[in-house]
Amino acid sequence: MTNTISFARRSKTLLILLMLLAGVISGMASCREPEPIDTLLLRFDRKPGLGTARDFFAYMDREEFMDEPVVFTSATPLDTMKALVWYWAGEWYYAEQDYPLAEKNLLRALELMEYADEKSISDNLAMLGLTYMRQSKYEEALRYMYRCYRLDSESGDPDRISSSLNMIAGTLLAAGNPEEAEGYILRAITFAKSANTPPSRSAVIYGMASEIENRLDHKEQALLYADSACMVEATTGNRYKMAVRQTQKASILVSMGRFSEAEVILAQEVPYFREAGDQLSLAIALNKRGQAASGMGHRDEAVEYLSEAIDICQRIGNPYNEAYAQRAIYEILYKSNPEAARVHLERYHQLKDSLYSHATAEQLARFNAEFGRDELEKEKEQLTRRNHRLVGIGMIAGGAILICIVVAIVWFRKRQNKINKLMSSMMTALNEAHNSSEPVQEPAPAEEPEEYLTKEDKQFLQKLIYTVTEMMNHQTVTVTQIADKMCMSPKTLNRRLQYLTGEGAKRYIMRIQLEQAQIMLLRNPDMPVVEIGNRCGFEDHSSFTRNFTQNVGMSPSDFRLSRGKG
Repeated sequence: MTNTISFARRSKTLLILLMLLAGVISGMASCREPEPIDTLLLRFDRKPGLGTARDFFAYMDREEFMDEPVVFTSATPLDTMKALVWYWAGEWYYAEQDYPLAEKNLLRALELMEYADEKSISDNLAMLGLTYMRQSKYEEALRYMYRCYRLDSESGDPDRISSSLNMIAGTLLAAGNPEEAEGYILRAITFAKSANTPPSRSAVIYGMASEIENRLDHKEQALLYADSACMVEATTGNRYKMAVRQTQKASILVSMGRFSEAEVILAQEVPYFREAGDQLSLAIALNKRGQAASGMGHRDEAVEYLSEAIDICQRIGNPYNEAYAQRAIYEILYKSNPEAARVHLERYHQLKDSLYSHATAEQLARFNAEFGRDELEKEKEQLTRRNHRLVGIGMIAGGAILICIVVAIVWFRKRQNKINKLMSSMMTALNEAHNSSEPVQEPAPAEEPEEYLTKEDKQFLQKLIYTVTEMMNHQTVTVTQIADKMCMSPKTLNRRLQYLTGEGAKRYIMRIQLEQAQIMLLRNPDMPVVEIGNRCGFEDHSSFTRNFTQNVGMSPSDFRLSRGKG
């Protein structure tokens, strides 16, 4: 009897405590604002309808998660409400990097989208593909991405086509197939350019291209794509996306051995991702910062960054980036701490085997074969239609180009002949001035009118000829020396001569030397050829003979004999 009373008292006391605890919990629950998305989703699942759907999207609006609000009426079918709630729940959990919950809700939404518009189905397929890719389930990811691509191709929207091709490329890269990924990303860029894709999506595509080219060891091309992604993203003003692009660029700089440049970028972006709460981007940035620190010899810092990256990857379930961090730590520790290094190496191999199994490789090969066949048939149809249009256009364009080339050649030769004639007349006038008893002065310009040369141009060429002939007597003539005498840089001299005569400075100066040599060979029959070459600014007899023969068509001695008789 005593035991029964004691038990009753204890039960009564326990009941009072439970009631008090329930009251405290209820009071705490009534103060929560706003309610978390998982609670709202649970309410909708238990009692799907207009009220719980509106509560769900009201919370999404307060969190500014959607660009436009979703509006339901009493006439909205229940399945439509379910599909939209579950789809946006999938988007939410994907953004929160809770990929299993994102996968669950996106699959539920897809089951109810049988009669939805193709764009909505394509969006759901794309999100499912990305969700599986983040979980390193590449076969499932490619299956949904391929379905998404087919719908986008049927729509004919190049912007959507480029987006789906970009996702496929990213998945193939993650699955260890950068060679196949390159083909898809290059086609994605082509479609994006033809669609005038918005800057935000163009930056994503260029960023993916940079990662693929980097994996293929095309470092300079990868850096160009990364810079393009950063420049495009800068126009959007989105700080978060700019941080992602900068991290991609830093990754390439690390692979190029430019560790200090990468560290400058990552020192800014790691704190940003930490503050933003983006665990995946933080893990990637820490991974690269660890590699940069290791490259600079800061091994303790490197291990610290990589260890944090590993912890994050294990927490969010990202074996792909964890594998890279495990391998990097092993490479740092294998000399100083072999035992610890062995643990990291074993974990790396375990992750690598799970990511790139033989079965996965076969599945990817089947996917590529199927995808390639479809694309081949589609391209053949497009080429057939395109060829009919382009044959006529090509013939017209080819004829026009040919005519332009012929006209350009005729014009250039005519201009070159006039330049040569002008130079010869100037050289003759200069030599007559030298041979006269009067003081040597710059000769007057040729009288022959040259419609394509201004007075200033003629004076410039005249001064150049005079300067070269004055300097070349018993000394080697260089472009730098002549440019200095002409009071301009070698680059400016070269550019101006290229514009006026079609020849560079070095070539044109040699023509002046050879013109002078021809005049001296004929006017001084007793002067040795060696002496003439020396006086015309050639450094030795062999150089003079070789250049004279190449440009005139005969040796200096043969020229003197043949022209002298004439």
